[in-house]
Amino acid sequence: MKYSILLGTACLAAAALLLSAPQDSAGGEKKKKGGSKKVELPRPFYWAAPDPVRGDYQGTPGYVAQVIRADDKLLSVPNLIPSQEDAHKYVANIFRKFDQAKDTPIAILQGVLEGETITFSGDGWAGELSEGHLKAKKGEEAFDLQHINRVPPSLGAKPPVGAIVLFDGTNMDAWAKMKEKDWLTEDGPSRWQLIGGGVMESVPMAGNLISHKWFGDAKIHVEFRNIGGTTNSGVYIQDRYEANINEVYGRLDGNPCAGFDNCTPAETNPGIRCSRPPLEWQTMDIDFKAPRFNAKGERIAAPRVTLLFNGTVLYNDRELGPVTLNAARLGEAPTGPIQLQEHGMPVQFRNIWVVEEKKQ
Repeated sequence: MKYSILLGTACLAAAALLLSAPQDSAGGEKKKKGGSKKVELPRPFYWAAPDPVRGDYQGTPGYVAQVIRADDKLLSVPNLIPSQEDAHKYVANIFRKFDQAKDTPIAILQGVLEGETITFSGDGWAGELSEGHLKAKKGEEAFDLQHINRVPPSLGAKPPVGAIVLFDGTNMDAWAKMKEKDWLTEDGPSRWQLIGGGVMESVPMAGNLISHKWFGDAKIHVEFRNIGGTTNSGVYIQDRYEANINEVYGRLDGNPCAGFDNCTPAETNPGIRCSRPPLEWQTMDIDFKAPRFNAKGERIAAPRVTLLFNGTVLYNDRELGPVTLNAARLGEAPTGPIQLQEHGMPVQFRNIWVVEEKKQ
């Protein structure tokens, strides 16, 4: 296999799209009457460079690896700019297993591409990636790993009989543009775009989408793909409870993808990093139980959720709430629409369907 850099750092710079993204800027607060208001500044978005080296590796028992390009940090760390120093460089994070909670690597190897071989070293290890094998040694320890494609088990799952199909790749008739300051109100048709392969892509500054239909208890299947970064999107259940979408493959800090960060305490974050690499399709399978209310409208039970991200259980019958940030002003209700967030950068979605469940 030839390990050529298909899009170098200099090309990444040329491909960067400076978007007026509605993102929170660090320390960017402007004082106004009645309090302060965050000023949201543009951030660069970089399309991910296709690369046959990037991804998961497995082989010798007791070792797995995630290999990324050095310039992949542009996809997950806001406000970085390309550096020529990152050209032809890679990083390999070595673990004992994939998808472990709050895991840390046993070694972080730095690699340099020369010809068709990447030479790696770090934390006492030395090796190379050549002809499809990532090999390294440290004293008596050694491993030989090969690139694998970990396909999520529900990828491409067909909607069951009776399911409500919100997107099958042919049209966006099930969706409306969400009114910016009134999340439960429709504001015209979707302004996102349909692209080849049965995919819809968020259009920067085109607004979030909400489903015409409102749901209570429901099983929700969503497939999405990050095509670059930095990425900030999400799937909001009932327009309130957000399973976030971000690009963090190979990153060891920051919030993992698919967390309910706006409605669970930070200390309960599962801390499982089971994202797939950029440009690969990923899945969320969500079993949601809506809050319960008595005849007086008083809440008698909190909402609960089970979420599988790429087949890994992140939340198992987890209670949600209280809701924070912008969604908090909506309060709680027995039903609500599903929202797909557009936050100033493109993200792709496909194969979205819901199975409604009767309240018990």
